[in-house]
Amino acid sequence: MMRILVTCSLRAFAIAGTLLVWLTGVSESRAQTYDFTAAKAHLESNLDLYGPRGVVAIVEQRGRGEILRFEGTTGAPAIQLTDNTRVAIASATKWYSGAVVLKVAELGYFRLDDRVGRYLPIFDQQGKGDITIRQCFAMNSGLSLRDPDYEIDSTLTLAQSVDLIASNAPIVFPPGTQLDYEGDGMQTVGRICEVVTGKDWRTLARELLFEPLGMTNSDYETFGLNPAIAGGARSTAQDYLKFLRMVLNNGLAENGRPVLASRSVQEFFKNQTYGLPEYYRPAPASLFYAYNQRPDYGMGSWIFAQNPTNLVVEEVASPGAFGTCPWVDRKRGLCGIIFMLGLTGFQTTGNNDLRFMDAIRREIDAKGLPPQSAPSPLTASKTGDYLRIEWGGDGSLQVSTNLSEWIPLPWSYSPFLESTPGSAAPSQFYRVIR
Repeated sequence: MMRILVTCSLRAFAIAGTLLVWLTGVSESRAQTYDFTAAKAHLESNLDLYGPRGVVAIVEQRGRGEILRFEGTTGAPAIQLTDNTRVAIASATKWYSGAVVLKVAELGYFRLDDRVGRYLPIFDQQGKGDITIRQCFAMNSGLSLRDPDYEIDSTLTLAQSVDLIASNAPIVFPPGTQLDYEGDGMQTVGRICEVVTGKDWRTLARELLFEPLGMTNSDYETFGLNPAIAGGARSTAQDYLKFLRMVLNNGLAENGRPVLASRSVQEFFKNQTYGLPEYYRPAPASLFYAYNQRPDYGMGSWIFAQNPTNLVVEEVASPGAFGTCPWVDRKRGLCGIIFMLGLTGFQTTGNNDLRFMDAIRREIDAKGLPPQSAPSPLTASKTGDYLRIEWGGDGSLQVSTNLSEWIPLPWSYSPFLESTPGSAAPSQFYRVIR
C-alpha cells in the first residue's frame, strides 16, 4: 500500500506539508492490445437499423486515445454521417445541460438542493415551489406534462415555456419518490440559470461549456426560439468527444483549462433514483445492460452501470431519441459515442448499441487495462479558481478535515480540481491510497 499525503489550504492555496510513504511497488503491467472485431460486427451486420445516413462509432481510452472507430451506412455514400457532421442530438443534450447547471452552481448562484420557488415565484404561487433543482435534473421532480409539450414548442421562449409549465404541468407524485423521464423540470432549471446570472441560456452554454472545450459546432438551435434544455442541442461526434474527454479527465479540458470541478463531475456518477419505482422510463428491455441492471438516473445522464457489490457507479450515458448515444466508463477508462440521426433512434438501435458496448467491456475485461505509470507524490497548485492536485500512477484519492476521518473520492483521477470560492473548510487534507 502506498500513501501520499498533501495538506492544502483552500483559502491560501498553499501546501502546508507533504508526507510520502512508499510501502509497495507499482502493480504489474497487463495486456493492452484489444480485438474489437465482435463489437464492430454488431454494427456492421445491423446497419439497416441506423438509417440511410449510417452510423459513426468512436471509442477512446484514457492515455491511449482512439482505440475503436467504425463508420458505415446502407445508404448513399454522399449522405453518410461523419464525425464532423452537425445534427440534432435530442436527449443527448441533457448531459450538456447538466454540465451548464453544475457550472452555474459552482459559481455560487444557487445550490442543487435549493427550492425552485426561491428563484421563480410563479412556482410558489402554483403550489409547486418546493421542488428542488436537483430533483428537476434527476428525473424525480414529479413535474410532468407531455401534451402540450411546452419544453420543445418552437414558438415559445424559455421564459414563456416555463411560465406555462408552472401553471399547467401537474405534480404527478411527491417529489423525490419516483423516476419519471420528462423534460419539464430541466426546462425549469434552465430558466433559473437565466434569472440568477442575467444571461440567456444559449450564452451560458457557449461561455461555460462550448467555448472552454473548443466545441465550435455545438449550439441549442434545434427548436427555434426555444433552447429546449432537455433536447434542443445540435452537435458533432468530435464536439461530443471533447465533452466526454473532459468528464473522463475529471473536469479538465484537453488544453489544460479547468471546466468543471471534479466534485461537479462526480455528480454525473451519483445515482439519484436508486431503488425508486418507475412512473415512466423509455429504456428498452435488453439482456446487455452491465450487471443485468436497467438504468437509473443521475444528473442529466443515465446510470448505465453501478457495481452491485460496492455501489460505485462505473458507467453513465445520455442516449437520445434520434439515436446518438455518448457514454463514459470510468472502470475501464473509456469514453465513446455512437453517432447517428434517425427518427426512431435509440428505441430502434438501443439494444444493438448495448450489445456493441457489452462486447467492448468483455474484450477489455478479458485482456486487462493498460499498465499504470509509476506513482509519485501529490502536488498542488492554483489554476484560476481551482486547487489542482496531481499525482502519477493509479490510486484512490481521499479527503479529510481532521486527519482522523478520511472520505474516499471514488474515481477521482489526476488531476483533481477543487473549486475554491466560498469553501466552508479552512483546510483540507488529501491522500492517495494504493
